[in-house]
Amino acid sequence: MAIYETVVILDSLLPPKEIDDLVEHFSKVITEHGGKVRTVDKWGKRRLAYEIQKKQYGFYFAIEFEGPGEIPLVLQSEYNFNDNVLRYLTYLYDKHKLKAMAQKPAEIKPAEVKPAVKDEPKEPEEKPEEAPEADETPQAKSEEEVEDEQE
Repeated sequence: MAIYETVVILDSLLPPKEIDDLVEHFSKVITEHGGKVRTVDKWGKRRLAYEIQKKQYGFYFAIEFEGPGEIPLVLQSEYNFNDNVLRYLTYLYDKHKLKAMAQKPAEIKPAEVKPAVKDEPKEPEEKPEEAPEADETPQAKSEEEVEDEQE
């Protein structure tokens, strides 16, 4: 059986219940025709790059499934029949994608923890001279003191 992924853009003005019902309907169509749904990924409401049927936003979702080659044709007729589907794309995973998917779980290994190497304790560095305290710094004179000095 081949592995496919279908990405669909629905009308974003639909209520969330109806969007969930459509996703379930398309998943059911896949299973009824001998396919197996692997993942359903709801991307959510997003702005379209350009207007489609005078709409600026769409609700995106993707279904990854495996099954016989007739399923994409059945899905295409379902998508065309439904007015709430703005755009869709169904594609077959190529051998490179399948190879990458097979290697991905094998590559995930726990990270090796290297023990910290303890160096000899260093002597504390000399601190730079501290700034003079606030009492030693000259302060501005008040007007009375300036008048006293002028007399």
